[in-house]
Amino acid sequence: MNTLTKLREMHFSATEQRIADFIVKNADRLSQYTISSIADACGTSKSMVVQLCKVAGFKGYKELCSQLLVEQALNMREKQPEETFDDIHPGYTPAQIAQVIIRQEILCLQDTMDLIDAGALAQAVALLKNADRILLCGVGESGLAAQDLDHKLSRIGLNCRFTPDVHCQLLETSSLTQDSVCVVISFSGRTRDMIEACELAHEMGAKVIAITRLGQNPLGEMADVRLAVASSETARRVTAMSSRMSTMSLVDVLFACLISEMNERITAQVCRNTHIANRRRK
Repeated sequence: MNTLTKLREMHFSATEQRIADFIVKNADRLSQYTISSIADACGTSKSMVVQLCKVAGFKGYKELCSQLLVEQALNMREKQPEETFDDIHPGYTPAQIAQVIIRQEILCLQDTMDLIDAGALAQAVALLKNADRILLCGVGESGLAAQDLDHKLSRIGLNCRFTPDVHCQLLETSSLTQDSVCVVISFSGRTRDMIEACELAHEMGAKVIAITRLGQNPLGEMADVRLAVASSETARRVTAMSSRMSTMSLVDVLFACLISEMNERITAQVCRNTHIANRRRK
């Protein structure tokens, strides 16, 4: 997994986040900074810098720097123009706003691609393929992704269920069995209703696939299979723009992998769907 993606997406304490943000911002010249200078710049101690590195999965600051240098050498990204816009501010022109939104969403999709765990994806496909029943849970923007997946799975003949009412979602868990799968979507991984859905699904013996952000969060830690998504939300963008896009993209990837795995089994269903659609057009 890309080091900068880890530092942008993992859940850190306030002090750790300050250090992570500094490293991301100064990634191109990180070799110029010692652990002491980073600690001073972030108003913290050297031990906190080391702690941040360990939380991110490195033995220490030196290993993080080495890994970052290797990644930059192997995978150089195109440099942005000198004039860049990272957030929306009062007075921005429509062209500048468009630049902010589209650039950040492209970055978000690139980061989500870096986060994809092929092994976890294969496990999720296997669970969905063999499930007797699939329950989809999500609220708000995550609910839109759950509804989209429900539509996709229904089209290929899988027994799935989604309702936008979160109380009904929780009630639906009572019909799950040991052969069922509950897909819970929550970018934060901390939505109380989604955590409860995960708990109830496990009580019924069902497997849980969580689609959530990278880093420590209750939903990700409870799930049997975890698929991570990225986001680049900022304070002024009050709607979940990039997290919605990354979640929808991961849903598309999951569905495409499922179709590839079930190709022979769903061919007849797809043909029937096409026939019905053509008949309605006449």
